[in-house]
Amino acid sequence: MDAATILATVLKKYQESSDFNGWPAHAIHSQDEKAALIDLIEAGLVDLINDEETDNPHIRQLPARPISDQVKRVSNKGLKFGCLFPTRKALVEVAGVSPDPAAPYTAALKLGAPQLQFRTFRLEVLERYRNDPTFRYSVDDTSGTIYRDSKDKESHEYAQFGFAFDENVNRYVAAFLRYLHDMSAEQQAYWAGFELQGDFKLHPDYYRSSILGKWPEGLSVFDAILEEKKIINIMSERMGKPRLFKSDYEAYRRPDHFGFLIRPTKKEFSDFCLRLDQLMSDDMNYKFFEGDIEVFEYGKMDSGQEIKRMKGTISLLMEWLAAKFKPKDEKDMVPINEGFRAVRKARQKPAHKIEDNVFDEAYYQQQRELMIAAYGAVRFLRQVFANHPACKEVEVPKRLFEGHIWTQ
Repeated sequence: MDAATILATVLKKYQESSDFNGWPAHAIHSQDEKAALIDLIEAGLVDLINDEETDNPHIRQLPARPISDQVKRVSNKGLKFGCLFPTRKALVEVAGVSPDPAAPYTAALKLGAPQLQFRTFRLEVLERYRNDPTFRYSVDDTSGTIYRDSKDKESHEYAQFGFAFDENVNRYVAAFLRYLHDMSAEQQAYWAGFELQGDFKLHPDYYRSSILGKWPEGLSVFDAILEEKKIINIMSERMGKPRLFKSDYEAYRRPDHFGFLIRPTKKEFSDFCLRLDQLMSDDMNYKFFEGDIEVFEYGKMDSGQEIKRMKGTISLLMEWLAAKFKPKDEKDMVPINEGFRAVRKARQKPAHKIEDNVFDEAYYQQQRELMIAAYGAVRFLRQVFANHPACKEVEVPKRLFEGHIWTQ
């Protein structure tokens, strides 16, 4: 085969394959064919990708290595487990492929883009799926999957996505071209309306799991709070007490409105603050405190009538801790009190007055700061409980124990 035949074969394989596959390079045998291939690589018309750089050389997952490296692989018997792909230059100048705005992400693959090249979008791109009952999506703050429900069939996977950040740690949706290509032209056009240009980096754990094929290192702060509460409940029972928290949510099984904001509005932030307080102060079980401290407070009305009412859960918690644990410094308990009260205060703000809804990206940062305070309070409470003799053997997952928590 001469250079023209090799190029035509590579183009045909790539363009006729539904998965944009490469042409197996082991078909190149003779020295003349290798020389022709080197000419094509050096001309920027063909890329060689082999098993040294990817576990699946049949698709262009990531950009090819530098031309000089590819040439060395041809010369050093690097064709046995590799594939040849047309470059954008070959697809445009030789095959005459042109961009298709109707399906921009499929068009990108047709023009030779790597399948694991990601595009970045505003978080609001997910709002449509959250609000449409024909869709549902699961998300763990590192990645997510959108499913489409059908009356006639079981729900099926519709799209996969992850998250990315800019230099200011602002959060965005990220999706690989491979998954964007699987969408209909209509959906691709919809996502394109939210696409952003700039310098973005994938969430470290999304990069680890999607690109490196490794297990995530950290845990979302939302899942971490739920897991900390679960451990606190175990410790409560080890102490011979009822569970401190009434609910039994856990990581990957969250309540609604408990996750990063999709749209930074006053309403979404208020709904989040309500949910967070329901999971913290409102979720505490009065029976946990009974028998150890007085759970009621007494007083008199102006008429002289005596009144009896239950103390607030935060006051009960701090009073119980003061009675049961003696830290070297009383200030050591301050983070617990401040964290719980910060959440309660954030919840109460919208409860006492009617305000118009407001769109403000500052809510993203406010939510993050509130979650850091909330998690700090719950984590420190678990650490305090761990000092009880009956709790010494309660196992704490490594990520919680070492504090590998993602707060963005």
